[in-house]
Amino acid sequence: MVLERKQTLVRRRQIVSAARKLIVKYGSEHVTVRRIAKEIGVSEGAIYRHFKSKREILSLLVDEIENLLIGDIEDNYTETSGLNVLEILKRIIDSHVSSIQQRRGISFQVIAEIISFGDKKLNKKINDVIDEYIGRIREILTYGVKAGEIREDVNLDATAVSFFSTLQGLVSIWALSNYSFNLQQRYLPIFDLLRQAIAKH
Repeated sequence: MVLERKQTLVRRRQIVSAARKLIVKYGSEHVTVRRIAKEIGVSEGAIYRHFKSKREILSLLVDEIENLLIGDIEDNYTETSGLNVLEILKRIIDSHVSSIQQRRGISFQVIAEIISFGDKKLNKKINDVIDEYIGRIREILTYGVKAGEIREDVNLDATAVSFFSTLQGLVSIWALSNYSFNLQQRYLPIFDLLRQAIAKH
């Protein structure tokens, strides 16, 4: 029973991983259960034993994206870390960029592709993930204001949205350029602009 459960988890991960790869290659609207099955060398019936539909596969992929993005924040932010808030934000970005470069921007590309797929339930789920992410960044910024590291007159909501949307946009440009530039080097001056705009001097 334990072995069977383990095999099921492995197969589900394979299916989700194949869906992620195909989305980046073809776009979400061209990803079918048949294509996913072919990608991992199984029958369509084998896919349906684990997932009821393509939407369910994409929904699990959204969960994976949430774990990656929120995980990077949780790994780098604690109020007892002793780090300056701007350094914490920089570490979060560094974690994102490292993961993005290893996986060719997959989390951010998949977000854009799932939105373009036009499924209302999936869009709501993606929206909730983005809202949670922006809320976590806003929480860090709020702590920075209390710690006297960030200016009191800064619009924290706008800054948190900017933090996310700038990275999302930059990853899109990077993908469209066929990954022709170093993402870390391109993001650093953008982050410096943000730092200068919000830091308490």
